[in-house]
Amino acid sequence: MPDVNRMNLHIKGFDEFLGGGIPQNTVILISGPTGTMKSSLSFNIAYNEVKQNKKIALYISLEETFETLYAQMEHLGFNLKNIDVVKMGYDLKELRTKKEKIFKDKTKGGLIISDLGQVRKELADKELAPNENWFLLTKSLIKEIKTQVGLDLVIIDSMSALHSLAQIENPRVKLFYFFEFLRDLEVTSFLITEMPHDETKLSTFEEETYLADGIVRLGVSNRHRKVSREISIVKLRIANATSDVFTLQFKNGIFEALYGGQIPLI
Repeated sequence: MPDVNRMNLHIKGFDEFLGGGIPQNTVILISGPTGTMKSSLSFNIAYNEVKQNKKIALYISLEETFETLYAQMEHLGFNLKNIDVVKMGYDLKELRTKKEKIFKDKTKGGLIISDLGQVRKELADKELAPNENWFLLTKSLIKEIKTQVGLDLVIIDSMSALHSLAQIENPRVKLFYFFEFLRDLEVTSFLITEMPHDETKLSTFEEETYLADGIVRLGVSNRHRKVSREISIVKLRIANATSDVFTLQFKNGIFEALYGGQIPLI
């Protein structure tokens, strides 16, 4: 298999089992039930890619406002003063006129948090909620930032919310073109999706699992009245990856994967 450029997930003890990370310019689902740290894990990728590799990342939040997300991530131990963080709504005209002022120094990378959660609140009683324009809005925002500023990494939090807002017919067709749009832009995309707690399926809408290039599955296990989080790779095109299940630990702002493939002590 030919060498491929990879992007770290920045999970200690896990990236090496992926050969250094996931292939760049692919579409990856981050799937798990509520409480499995999907948003935190995704934010961790963006934060460290900006901080360590000077990348430009876009985090589209459909369910939390900028202020809530920022406070939550600082509480978890991410020092956001170490990177250039910019809040952005959906004013493409402003983006075009102020593109040179978005980051203090674009060569050092930066994180754009697009507060579509606030846009949802503002448009709650207007024609944009709900219909397929939400997909068009999201695509326009991503493309404009790529064109005007440059873009290496996109996170959408969450696809479940986007589905709910758009209420699209023929979702597999719509998602096919959306995923192809992301690939054609040559950005690495992480799409957060909700898994039912009974784990009967990997996503609220199963079309995503067929179309994605890879799936990172997060879960929980209950043992002796204690809950432990888990992580595994369910699917990964282009590159080989371990299928072992790891315990996922988060401590002092660092994710770590432990005990891969080992039988847990009872």
